[in-house]
Amino acid sequence: MPILLYKGPIVFLSQILFRLLTFIAHVRLRRHKLLRDHDRLFDLRSLIVGSLTVSPDVSACGFAYRFSKQDIQSIRSLDLDVLIRFDSGALTGEILDVARLGTISVQYGENSATLGSPAGFWEWYFKWPRTGFAIQLDSNTQSGGSGLLKGFFPTQTCFLRNQAVLQKKSHQRLRELLRGIVMTGQFANAEPPFPYSGPIHRSPGVRHVLLAFARYIYDYCAEKLLESIAFRERWGISFVHSSWRTANFWKSVEAKLPKGRAWADPFVYTHNERTYCFVEDYVYKTKRGHITALEITGDTIVELGACLKESFHLSFPFLFTHNGDLYMCPETHESGQIRVYRSIDFPLEWQLRAVIMDGVSAADSMLFQKADKWWLLTNMDTSATGDLCSELYLFSSNSPLDTEWISHPQNPLRINPEGARNAGLIIEDGNIFRLGQRQGYDQYGAGTIVYEITELSESVYVERPVSEISPSFRKGLRGTHHCSTTGTTTVIDHVTRSFIF
Repeated sequence: MPILLYKGPIVFLSQILFRLLTFIAHVRLRRHKLLRDHDRLFDLRSLIVGSLTVSPDVSACGFAYRFSKQDIQSIRSLDLDVLIRFDSGALTGEILDVARLGTISVQYGENSATLGSPAGFWEWYFKWPRTGFAIQLDSNTQSGGSGLLKGFFPTQTCFLRNQAVLQKKSHQRLRELLRGIVMTGQFANAEPPFPYSGPIHRSPGVRHVLLAFARYIYDYCAEKLLESIAFRERWGISFVHSSWRTANFWKSVEAKLPKGRAWADPFVYTHNERTYCFVEDYVYKTKRGHITALEITGDTIVELGACLKESFHLSFPFLFTHNGDLYMCPETHESGQIRVYRSIDFPLEWQLRAVIMDGVSAADSMLFQKADKWWLLTNMDTSATGDLCSELYLFSSNSPLDTEWISHPQNPLRINPEGARNAGLIIEDGNIFRLGQRQGYDQYGAGTIVYEITELSESVYVERPVSEISPSFRKGLRGTHHCSTTGTTTVIDHVTRSFIF
């Protein structure tokens, strides 16, 4: 047993335990239809036009790789545009300069914090709200290279699932980066570096793996227990008669929820001097949502009835006007479309008017007009991981009912669960404020960030954070992820845990 003699019994034991932990995590991952192939092996030799095998000299620590001059010359003769490194080790020497544009590498995790550690493990272990990746241009400098792109997504509640999402997300962004190189012949501008002052987390020891086992057992038992007693998260809404700027949510009135249902994603609208609110109405029995119309009268909310139902889940009933008509663009992710409905008998009758995008995985879309253009802000899952909370996209067109939309050159505008997913839109005196969700570890919709869009054109998009809304205004709240206002009435949603029967 060379590894036992070389590294010692403690390291050997930790590696055996970690393999067992990975096996258990793999059993759970098989149930995830989008990620079940994470650790499968695929034979790609039929896709390779030609290959060259070289053997580097590996440093004593097993991390740095250096190639001989003969190997360097062999690689250089291939006349490559770019060299891509996937291994966790570091390339040093002339190998970094053999390709015309250089060598790029994919860093699984925030490399400054998780250098050489199992991808996705420490983020899950410490319950960090987000897991990151980076694509960098390697160099022989002390910093090791310059960043080309960074991205983040919500940390998953299973170590191996977190690793699978991490790799799918980063590989998708790598494909987009390479596509850009094909189109332009060069890399995009490098991102500026920032200092890191935290510790380095390397391979987990015996203590870490044992604690990870305890986490798995505890989480599994807690999940089954809560399911058995029907103790679940439940979203509700509250309103206050004030503008969003002056809203004191601790003074807000909480709506009484119907039995076995939850309300979220409120959008308020004034019609004939009456205030209406459209919400996602989630039915726990069917595990599906539809859109329900409410009316706010004084300090009460009256349920008017369901106004939009489909064979798939509906939520986020975004409202906008166009040519004197009122339209709704609800979240229709399960249909693979972005749909727009027109009000034909307000507030309870709506009719499908247009499918403005088809064959997409998109959610929480918002449309608005500025400078003779219509703009579409939406959240997309381009890597087929099921995550719709991390990537924000922008498109433009001449009409909100068009079926051809031009992708903004900065897409994706954000790759970050802190603020990427849309949480409402406020247009006030010519100023546009986009609200974005902030995700927590194992907590969808932990809070809301308010961004002001300061620059918007077909080539530039700039937004800056101006405020935050937290769920601290009432005891027992776990999160909030949406806000809407008419200017005189403001509605917010929030989530608690309660028994659902």
